[in-house]
Amino acid sequence: MANRLLLASGLLMSAVCAQAQTSASDITIPTSDLNACLRSSVTGAADDMSVEELKAGCRLLLEKKVLSQSDELETETVSAKPKNERRALNERMTIEALNRANRFTLTPHRRNYIMLASYKDNPNTEPYIAVDSQLQDLRHTEAEFQLSIKILLREGIFDDNGHLFLGYTSQAFWQVYNRDISAPFRDTNHQPELILSFTNDWEIFGFRNVLNEGIINHQSNGQSGELSRSWNRLMFNTVFEKDNFVFAFTPWYRLPEDEEDYPGDPRGDDNPDIEKFMGNFELNGAYKRKQNIFNVMLRNNLRSENKGAVELGWSFPVSQRSQTIRGYVKYFNGYGQSLIDYDDHAQVVALGFIFTDLF
Repeated sequence: MANRLLLASGLLMSAVCAQAQTSASDITIPTSDLNACLRSSVTGAADDMSVEELKAGCRLLLEKKVLSQSDELETETVSAKPKNERRALNERMTIEALNRANRFTLTPHRRNYIMLASYKDNPNTEPYIAVDSQLQDLRHTEAEFQLSIKILLREGIFDDNGHLFLGYTSQAFWQVYNRDISAPFRDTNHQPELILSFTNDWEIFGFRNVLNEGIINHQSNGQSGELSRSWNRLMFNTVFEKDNFVFAFTPWYRLPEDEEDYPGDPRGDDNPDIEKFMGNFELNGAYKRKQNIFNVMLRNNLRSENKGAVELGWSFPVSQRSQTIRGYVKYFNGYGQSLIDYDDHAQVVALGFIFTDLF
């Protein structure tokens, strides 16, 4: 399993990196547009942002609007900018900082998407058979969507760094095409998090460490009895970038729970073996080429009885007029597509739309 996962990730990274091109130069931004952006952004910007940082954020917003209308960046050059200043995550982090103190804004956290068609090779009916649920009659094709947001609780805990966020992610698996059993949601995973986030600017082997986070994470499917699945983790997330390539390494420690006295015991551990299937870390990588983003996710338990998962994704523009909606295709192979399936191996191919991307 490990060899297959590593091979799949390597093939994706090799394919997208082989297409790398020189970064674009700056776009001409009308002064009137820049001033309008500054006026609208200044009230919601973080207290520690300078005028120059505000201007940089507005330029990024306006440049993205222009670049989304054309991939022929070379024809729009006015003043050259060094390649190492055009970094993938720089745009997102600057724009987030512009809105950090705006209490009327919910900031995207993880990806937000809807997969209109998600095909699973072998639907897992065992948990539902055990409780005699109608969901034992599952269709191969369903819809999947994810909603993920975060809000700022405390800014600048350590002088001008250390921001405390509350994050929430909901991932739902909907048997929308299964009219025989009234199109139910077969599983919904809830993931609240408390995140202490530190921005950074260290250079290591040419990669810039831009973000480090300490996280208290709870994940549950909100069910009771024998269908209940949940775990609590302490996580550390570190993010690196170089030009248009980004990767994040997220190891975790599972907080121990008491054993169940009987099946479905609400005070006991619902899934004591979840680490055997979900592993102890997640490695994410993404590469941006023009308006396309290619990503890979890898989980592994690093045990002799090897288990884990790999996910490959590609997001792309569907309209030159809209930056809000992008096409999204992904392939999943392994364990833990959802919590109810944490110990069930699956292959899933999905197609849909993404609303907030990685960068």
